[in-house]
Amino acid sequence: MTATTIIGLVVLGVLGVVIVVVVIPKIVFHVMKRPLEDRIAALYEQDEVLMKDLKANSFGVESAGVFQLRGNGGLVLTRKCLHFFMFLPRSDVCVPLDAITELTLTKKHLGKATLSDLLKVHYSAADKTDSIAWYLTDPGAWKNKIEELKA
Repeated sequence: MTATTIIGLVVLGVLGVVIVVVVIPKIVFHVMKRPLEDRIAALYEQDEVLMKDLKANSFGVESAGVFQLRGNGGLVLTRKCLHFFMFLPRSDVCVPLDAITELTLTKKHLGKATLSDLLKVHYSAADKTDSIAWYLTDPGAWKNKIEELKA
């Protein structure tokens, strides 16, 4: 191989990494944003939404086990509930604030780990306890706001 070929391959490799790490996530978010906004607006008035993160990533509901579909979507906080709108497959998880028993920041949930903090919400539903965790832009702010609303 010549030096020019090697340099060309390195440049192509760098461009490939940039496309995968930067461009594709921006395109995906752009595609998801409007449908998520529409689903949220169908249930909540703008003034009801206290916090919103359209780049939330669910690490799953504990009771569903490790082999469930997890995914991206929008997380909304109102005075009454924490509502996750999963983009694909289209599903919702709504946790009433009065059902929340504990809020923690963790780095793992259901066998998946991350370097960033996740917001983990423990709650009771139908006489059993459960939990769900999300990767969020600012999980500490979400935890603080939910604790403030529950106080």
